[in-house]
Amino acid sequence: MIKEFIATGKTLEEAIANAKAGLNAPEKFELDVHIEVLEQPRKKILGLFGGADAKVKAVYDDGVKEKKASKKQNKKNKSAAKQADKKAEPKNKAQQQPKKAEQQKKAQKPAQPKKDDAPKKEKDYPASVDLDYAKNYLGEIIKGLKVEDAKIDATYEEGVINIELDCEDYGIIIGRRGETLDSIQYLLSLAMKKNSGSYVRVSINVGNYREKRNETLRHLASKNSQYVLRTGRRYTFEPMNPYERRIIHTAVQEIEGVESRSIGYNQDRRVVIEPEGGVKPRQNRGRGSKGGAKSAAVTTKPADYTPKKDRADLPKYGKIELNKE
Repeated sequence: MIKEFIATGKTLEEAIANAKAGLNAPEKFELDVHIEVLEQPRKKILGLFGGADAKVKAVYDDGVKEKKASKKQNKKNKSAAKQADKKAEPKNKAQQQPKKAEQQKKAQKPAQPKKDDAPKKEKDYPASVDLDYAKNYLGEIIKGLKVEDAKIDATYEEGVINIELDCEDYGIIIGRRGETLDSIQYLLSLAMKKNSGSYVRVSINVGNYREKRNETLRHLASKNSQYVLRTGRRYTFEPMNPYERRIIHTAVQEIEGVESRSIGYNQDRRVVIEPEGGVKPRQNRGRGSKGGAKSAAVTTKPADYTPKKDRADLPKYGKIELNKE
């Protein structure tokens, strides 16, 4: 379910902070919170009148599907619709009956074969790919998570088993930053490999999470690429799985002036964005007029140093004598 909160503030940063506080998103959805700027702050004219606060909207999906109308309500709506149709029927039923000649023509037409009699198409995927096994295995995992009334649909396309999962509370299946969903997907791929004897890639999608996560990652790649272009520094993401790293690399390739690479090992592998050609070292400039190097500080006394002596005609402590006149 999509949740949102609109807040205002004197500055854009204050409005964003108020919106996040009012939204009160759980910790596992903090990175999925999307900020939309509705109004930019405007200063007062001459500091007296006019002006407006910044206005932003914070949005995130909590992973809970909206409840549908109950069956009793649907039955009431259907019965009301039938009564309305009966009232709308014309009193003259003779006008609704078809003519006898048309009925005879329809009777003379040969009966068309039913669709069920048509030859069944053979499945367009290898025999080693057992979609029923994949659905049953995933169903057992979902039962263990105590998720009820889950609908599972599996298809095979271009060497990938795509599974669409529909349920009421899909936040439990997705988990924090998609970690639970990735773990279930990995377990299912191992089970399919053991069952068929050959590796097959598995992709599980629930509540359009993959599409939403794809959009979030592309937004983060664009935002942090602009930071790298503006500051000349590199930016390092948090550890990600290969699928998410591939999305970041693809998005960065479309932006001129920056490049991306992966660092780290195993679960700690992450993406780094930096300027093309690498980060250039900074040059320290002194305060001289020509921008030369800053002179080193003097820490030892020179050889010809002589301490200054106080003048004899001046008071030692700067005593002030008052005029007694």
